[in-house]
Amino acid sequence: MINNLLNRRSHRAFLNEKINIEDLNLIKKITLQAPTAGNTTLYSIIEIESQEIKNKLSILCDNQEMIKRAPHVWIFLADFHRWLKYFEYSETEQKTNSTIRKVALGDLHLAMQDAIIAAQTATIAIDELGYGSCYVGDIIENYEELQSLLNLPAHAVPATMLIFGKPKKKLNTPLVRPDEKYIFFTDAYKEQTKTEIEETFSKHEDNARNNNALPFDNKGSIADQFYLRKFSSKFMKEMNRSTKVFIERWCNEK
Repeated sequence: MINNLLNRRSHRAFLNEKINIEDLNLIKKITLQAPTAGNTTLYSIIEIESQEIKNKLSILCDNQEMIKRAPHVWIFLADFHRWLKYFEYSETEQKTNSTIRKVALGDLHLAMQDAIIAAQTATIAIDELGYGSCYVGDIIENYEELQSLLNLPAHAVPATMLIFGKPKKKLNTPLVRPDEKYIFFTDAYKEQTKTEIEETFSKHEDNARNNNALPFDNKGSIADQFYLRKFSSKFMKEMNRSTKVFIERWCNEK
């Protein structure tokens, strides 16, 4: 398992076949073993079987063709709706002689943690069984259309999407990551100097420059690349808009 963790790569191209049912059930079982806040399981997973829905998701999630071609598509939801219904069915208000409070941002934070931890646990299981996977963060775009497509209640919101299957080929390109000393701090946050921040991304920058992938005729920095490709992009603007919508619905809808 350690080697799989050290050598994991995201796979975006899969063979056109599902993984066997025994392995799929094992992945589900392992996913459900993920740590969860107070053993409350504040998440749900929508397993997409419909090709029509996959096609729509590929459009909603920044027009990514890999989604429609993936054998398996799981959408992880931060889900407090289940507990609200349980309070109702259990007549908790009457028994406790109190009014159920509105679900708030702390509840959302915990539910998001549960959903992401479950997704990463699934990812580890997928890799350990010899398959490949890729996270799709764009699932938080276009919330209104997604809500309608998946019939999402106010308190079950998208956290992440995982696509997985049998990879078309083995990926051996090493991942580029910062050195530990720039990421791990002791006892408190460390405000880094200009030199330290530049050194944090130096490996990324060298790798991109060697591949002629930096902006401004390959003379720019990773900061320039990230700003142009991600931070100031249309899809990030949409992510921020969409996230604001579902957070407001989460906080305001009973």
